[in-house]
Amino acid sequence: MTEPAVRTAAETHGPRQVVRNPRWIGALIAVVGILLTGVASWTTARVDENSEERLLSQQTKQAAAVLSTAILLVEEPLSTALTLQKEGGPAAGSAAFTRFMTSYVGTGKPFVSASLWQRQGDGVVPLATTGVAPALAPSSAAAHAYVLRALDSKTTVTQRVSAGAQSRIAWAKADPKTGLAVYAERAIPADRRSPVDRNSAFASLHYAIYIGPHITDAALSTTDVDPASLPLGGTTARAAIPFGDTVLTLVTTPHAHLGSPLSRWLPLLILVCGLLLTLIATIAGLWLVRGRREAEQDASTITTLYEQVESLYGQQRDLFERLQRALLPHAHPDMPELEFASKYVAGAHGIEIGGDWFSVVALDEHRFAFVVGDVSGRGVDTVAVMAQARFTIRAYLLDGQQPAAALEKCSRQFDIATDGHLTTVIAGIGDVRTGEVTIANAGHPAPLLLNGDVRPVQAPPGRPLGTGPALYRQTTFHLSPGATMFCFTDGLVERRGEDIDVGLGRLATTLLEADGRSVDELVSYAVTTLRNPDASDDIAALAIRRVDVR
Repeated sequence: MTEPAVRTAAETHGPRQVVRNPRWIGALIAVVGILLTGVASWTTARVDENSEERLLSQQTKQAAAVLSTAILLVEEPLSTALTLQKEGGPAAGSAAFTRFMTSYVGTGKPFVSASLWQRQGDGVVPLATTGVAPALAPSSAAAHAYVLRALDSKTTVTQRVSAGAQSRIAWAKADPKTGLAVYAERAIPADRRSPVDRNSAFASLHYAIYIGPHITDAALSTTDVDPASLPLGGTTARAAIPFGDTVLTLVTTPHAHLGSPLSRWLPLLILVCGLLLTLIATIAGLWLVRGRREAEQDASTITTLYEQVESLYGQQRDLFERLQRALLPHAHPDMPELEFASKYVAGAHGIEIGGDWFSVVALDEHRFAFVVGDVSGRGVDTVAVMAQARFTIRAYLLDGQQPAAALEKCSRQFDIATDGHLTTVIAGIGDVRTGEVTIANAGHPAPLLLNGDVRPVQAPPGRPLGTGPALYRQTTFHLSPGATMFCFTDGLVERRGEDIDVGLGRLATTLLEADGRSVDELVSYAVTTLRNPDASDDIAALAIRRVDVR
């Protein structure tokens, strides 16, 4: 009877003795601590990796914007040459073409050769040639077919050609109405480096640029690395930039860590601190059996700390979004004959704020001024450029400057080479008595007029701010009683892999669906309907309706 009683007592108290055994407690604390530390360190590393991917994507978009601007600047002489020939008519002759293109053809200039062509019947003939011998000889069937393709195309035709050991990019731009076409060849540097990589947008990136959508050796145009090491490995990002009738595919990878030093070393810091805390907790458990609950509370505190680290990016996003909204106007002018409505929506992804904005100000009791703009990129630097642009343009308009003059002055104050950003702007002045509205456009999507139908305001687009001093043309149109002018940023209509005209058509259809509603309901319906929940770009929209007092 005695021995079974003793065994029962041992069995009853055995688990408690095991729990109180310092070795078991130490082992349990060590295992739990190491697991928690490993999970927290891995999670933080993943957060940093995701942040790096977002930063690389944003940096790549800025680099793509620089590349897109460079393409426009290179293509501009071809358009100008066609315009001069068209305006000069037959009297302009080939000599006028040669004189104009001399400034753009030669060593260290945009093109190595250029030629002027004229459609004749089913074929074409060259009228003038300047520069070195082109890769596609004027007498060759390939050159004739290439120029004919340009005459049948609505855009510039581009392709890569070979001139012996040298590679070139061929450009052909045509005016189907006059049958004139300009053909030019631009040399690809021998070192394969693109001239735009001197821009600060490329400072942290290795890159490779391909002509066309496919990443192949044959499609490679320029790169800053040894071509033998391509394609780029590791974390990469891509961007497609319109390039005539095709695209340039930009592939990037970072030189080094793009984020802050803290985000880079935080996983290791958490690992070291977690292991240190685990060691301390293990030693305490070995010596202080009764401190088990306190050790569990410490582990819970560590877990909470890890959760707080994971939520840090969410808190940053909320803070940045509040800062962005604080910079936007909180109220519009009170003008009895006008109704204003606006809406700003931050991008769905990323922790950094964008540079979309709008502003309306009364110039006097009958006249008002408005601005809608978008600064490329994201982050505090972007918002700083946005604030500078918003208040500078507003000051010029309040000072009595016309929209075109205000943008021209601003074009001298912004430089992508120093601040790393492009800024597109629509600026305008209106008079409620006459309904006349005058606007100027610095590379921004044109406003839409809603009055039973939807049509864009034909505002000639000028160069975005940041690309250097520029002149802008104004457009004056009539805002009828009951009509609504709808201004917006590209985040409302752009979709990845989709032509911008599709997005504009979708916006026009949505506005017609909301026709007849109040201006507030119109803006809210358009933004809510068209906003892509997965898009990272911000949206700003401004609607101005002239009240029908009849």
